Amino acid sequence: LVGVTARVAIQPPFRDTVVYMSLSPLWCPHSKVPMDSNGKRIKSNADLFGPHVAATCSGLSLAVPFIACEGRPLDDIPERKTDAIGRWNCGNIRWLLFKFGVVVALLALLLVPGLQQTLSRLFSPHSAGLTVKMEFRHHNRSVLLYAPEAQFWAKPLPLVVVLHGSNTSIHEMANTTRYYNVMNSALVVYPEMRIAHGLTWEYNASWETSFFRTLPGAVAEAGYSVDPSQVFIVGHSSGGSMSLFLQNNMPSLFRAGAAVESGVGHLEEWNNQSRGRPVMLIWNHNDPVLQEFGGDALYFSSLRQLRRHKPAGATANPWYVTEVVLPATQTSDIEYAQWMAWPATGGASAVEVVSWKTWNPTHSWASQRAIAGAFDASTVTWEFFRRMAQTA
Repeated sequence: LVGVTARVAIQPPFRDTVVYMSLSPLWCPHSKVPMDSNGKRIKSNADLFGPHVAATCSGLSLAVPFIACEGRPLDDIPERKTDAIGRWNCGNIRWLLFKFGVVVALLALLLVPGLQQTLSRLFSPHSAGLTVKMEFRHHNRSVLLYAPEAQFWAKPLPLVVVLHGSNTSIHEMANTTRYYNVMNSALVVYPEMRIAHGLTWEYNASWETSFFRTLPGAVAEAGYSVDPSQVFIVGHSSGGSMSLFLQNNMPSLFRAGAAVESGVGHLEEWNNQSRGRPVMLIWNHNDPVLQEFGGDALYFSSLRQLRRHKPAGATANPWYVTEVVLPATQTSDIEYAQWMAWPATGGASAVEVVSWKTWNPTHSWASQRAIAGAFDASTVTWEFFRRMAQTA
């Protein structure tokens, strides 16, 4: 490890420069003669190094404990010092390699344009949002994908599948929900119906179940590794009814499901033997579309279907009820918003409900962009998925 050189691509004034690294004397309790290179006795590592970084037109020098690094022009490389090993008394090679990595990282941050800013943005605790957007085809359907800016070591990420409602496009659904603004280290996809802008999903049709079963693999083929234990599904309106169906009939694929402004449907195709997965239902009691399909009668029948395996019965009162925290605004169209929870018991999955009501009739996805003073349904459902991922 003495006299190691490495050629690096760096910008002026350091063009045509090599990095030269050599071992330096180290004082430690096992050193027989703790002396520096000038023969002066040293008492501690502080006497050995004064960490510094200096950059000039002729080269760059960087000193840290245990390793001295210099960047010099190609015609000015110092000779290797054959006595360096003789002055290395601790033999801590692992620690040396660790320090070597630290030095290389520091050099990269100093010399590669924009790398420091990029790493700072990636690891900032305040960063949020998925900045990569792409569209691909799967089973002759368009799928819109949002992903983080970078994935180190292809780390598997959670996947949220978002289903649009009737006569809606995947791009409209993405702009309405904006999951890409509330998620960070995760993936979100917006698949379209087999018939674009169609009226309904096709539930238990073989081509439909095949599409969803192979969707995580299609995301992986697009270049993003999916954590198979954290695949979630959510939908709005007819997309929400489909998400409730899929979490029940395909529990091996989905970890949890959510439905916004929708109830259960196509009950003749439900597998009632399935325990299903944890579910969140967001229901506006002043939704004109829900009123067309039964209103509160559909609301209670959906709860009974989702809680059919509860030992205490489907009509038991919720275990927990609290007010939903709403944003402070000058005007609000929210009459009330309550969060209710039935925990998982006796093998039955958890059910959570956000029961709310607007003053004016609306079928909109809850957000302040659409409804004054509303909570954000994307944030609420994503937090629900994150909590369910932590449960056994």
